[in-house]
Amino acid sequence: MAEIVDQLSAGLKIESDEEMEEKEEDSFAREMQVTKLSQLLSELLETERKYVQDLEQVCEDYLTLSKEHCTCNSLDRKTLKKVRRRGLHVQSLPDSADKNFSAEMFESMASGLDMVGPSRIEIRQMLGNIEDIKDYHKRVMLPRMEEAVKDVTLMRALFQSEHSRLSRKYGRYCINNTKSSIIIDENIKYFSLYQFNNGHKLRVDAMLIKPIQRLTRYHMFLSSLSKTCQDLGLLEDSTEFSLALSSILSAARHTNTMMWIGKMENCPLDLSGQGQLLKQGNALVSGGKGRNGKRWSIGSQLPSSCFLILFQQSLVLCRTTENMAEPDSPSLVYSKHFCLNQVRVRDVVAEDLNTFEIHKLERTAVGMKKAEDEPVTRIECGSEEEKIEWVSAINDEVKDLKFFAKRLSREFSFS
Repeated sequence: MAEIVDQLSAGLKIESDEEMEEKEEDSFAREMQVTKLSQLLSELLETERKYVQDLEQVCEDYLTLSKEHCTCNSLDRKTLKKVRRRGLHVQSLPDSADKNFSAEMFESMASGLDMVGPSRIEIRQMLGNIEDIKDYHKRVMLPRMEEAVKDVTLMRALFQSEHSRLSRKYGRYCINNTKSSIIIDENIKYFSLYQFNNGHKLRVDAMLIKPIQRLTRYHMFLSSLSKTCQDLGLLEDSTEFSLALSSILSAARHTNTMMWIGKMENCPLDLSGQGQLLKQGNALVSGGKGRNGKRWSIGSQLPSSCFLILFQQSLVLCRTTENMAEPDSPSLVYSKHFCLNQVRVRDVVAEDLNTFEIHKLERTAVGMKKAEDEPVTRIECGSEEEKIEWVSAINDEVKDLKFFAKRLSREFSFS
C-alpha cells in the first residue's frame, strides 16, 4: 500500500514538474512575442523618421537643379578607371568617403569638359510631387505616428483617416514614375557624375524609389503587428491593426493602378497633372478620331474596343495590347483625350440605351460651341446602368470645372 502511494506521489510530482516546465516555456514564448511587438512598433516609428530624413535629403540635393542650369564636369577615361577602383562612381558611396570634397579635388580629376544635364523642366518632372510627400510625412504622418505607437486605436485611426491623402499623393507620384525613369536613364552619366561631384551616398534613382517602397513597408509592419497580437491573444488589438492594414492595401491597389496607367505608350499628356483618377473601364467607341487624326474604325462605323480613363481634368481613350511580361496587366496605348472643360455629353442616342456621345467644344467670342471639324465620339457601355455612371461622373467634373472657372474669373475681375 505504501509503495503504491509512493508511486502515485512520484507520478504526481513528475506531472507537476512537466506542467511547470510547459508554463515556463509558454511564459518565455509570450515574453518573446511581447518583445517582438515592442520592436515592431519601434521599428515602424524609426523607419518613418528615417524616411522623412531621406525625403529631406533628396529634396535638398536635387530640387536646386530645378532652379538652375544643369552642367557637370566629365571625367577622362584614366580618371574614370581610378574612380571605379575606389568604388566611388555609381550608386553608392562608402561611409568612409569624404562627403565634403568637390572643388580642387574634383577639378584635378576632371577633363575640363562640361556635360549638359537635363533641363529645369525635366528635373521637376523627374522629382514629381516628392516635396509635397516630404512635407506631408514631416508635418502629418510622423507626428501622428509618434502618438499612435502608444495606442493601437490611434494607429488604426491614423491609417484610416489618411487613406484618401495617401492614395492621392502616392498615386500622383507613381503615375509619374515611368516618365521619371526615362529622364534618369537618358541622363544617367550626368547623375552619376553629379553624385560623385557632390559626395552623395546614393544616386537619384536609388533615392526616388523610396516613396514607391513606403506603402509596402507599412503593409509589412501592420501585417506583422496584427499577427503578433493574435498570437498573444490580444484579439481586439489584432483587429485594429488589421483595419489599418486594410486601408494601406486599398491605397496600394490604387497606386499600383496609377503606376500601370503611367506606363501608357505615346501619351502626350502629363498624366500626373490631370488630377485624381475617378473612373476606368472598358467600352466600345466609334465616330471619333484617334491619334494622328485616324478614325477609330477605318472605313466603317463599327465600334472598336477602348479603355476609358477619367481624371478630374480629362477623359483619356486608349487601346490595350497584350503584355507578355505581365499577362494580367495589358499595355495601354494612347489614342485620344478630351479636356473636360471643352466637352458636352449627350446621354440619349436614338433608342440605344447603352450609348452616350461626347461633343468637343471650341471657344468663340460669344462662348463655347461645338467644334465643326471634330466628329462626334460615341461610347457604348456594357449596360444602361454603366452608361449612367459614366455620364454622371463626367458631367459632375464638367460642372466643377465650370464652377471653379467662374469663381476664378470673379476673383480676377475684383483684384
